[in-house]
This record gives sequence, C-alpha cells and structure tokens, in this order.
Amino acid sequence: MRLLRVSSVVTGCVLLAGCGPLSNGELARGVETLSALAAEGRLVADGVASDRTRATYTRVHARELADDAAHEAEKLADARVQRGLEQPRDQAVAIAQRLDDTLGELETFPGGERTGAQVREDLAGIEDEVDRLTKRLAELR
Repeated sequence: MRLLRVSSVVTGCVLLAGCGPLSNGELARGVETLSALAAEGRLVADGVASDRTRATYTRVHARELADDAAHEAEKLADARVQRGLEQPRDQAVAIAQRLDDTLGELETFPGGERTGAQVREDLAGIEDEVDRLTKRLAELR
C-alpha cells in the first residue's frame, strides 16, 4: 500500500514537472475556441431574434456554449504563460467571461426576440475582439 502511495506521488510530480508554460500557439488555440463559441452563439441568437428557434433548444444550447466559455476562461486563467503573454491571456480570459455572461442571457430569455437581437449584436462585438486578439497573437510569434 505504501509503495502504491509513493508511486502515485512520484507520478504526479513527474506529470506536473512536464507541464510547461502556455505557449503562444496554445493560447491562440484557446482564442480560436472562443471565436467558434461566439460564432455558434450568434447563430442561435439570430434564430431567437427572428423567432425561428424553440425556447427549449435555445436554453439548452446556450447553456452548453456558456459552460464551454466558462471552462475555457478557467483553463486560461489557471495556466502559467510564457513571458510576454500575460496580457493577451488576461484579455482572452475577460473575453471568455463576457461570452459566458452574454450567452447566459439567451439561456435566461430563450424566447425573447429583442434579447436575441441584442445578444447577436453583443456576440458580433465579441467576435471582433477575438479577431483583434488573434491578430495580436500572430504578431507576437
């Protein structure tokens, strides 16, 4: 039993030691995930704004997208980053949090056409921010 515990501790230490700081490429992939979530959310919001999407579908799908955005925010916030990437990482975390909040509006008001239109507009703005961040990360490579 003692050998099993020691083995588990050693394995954990090896795994932790192998985890280096988040690279530019890894951060860029996280930002791409945010872009995809915003685009998909905008499609859902467009359906709500034009009264083409059922409330149940909107609520469930918006919750899934918001959860994914929150998970990405947590992942990025917890990651150690390479020197010089702290600010872009923090910006990505802030975008992910706003994305989570914005998608939460669709979850809360899945049948509101005005809410759908506002969320669609807000998500377009978030997509623009993600595009700017993507370009900035490309310049830092």
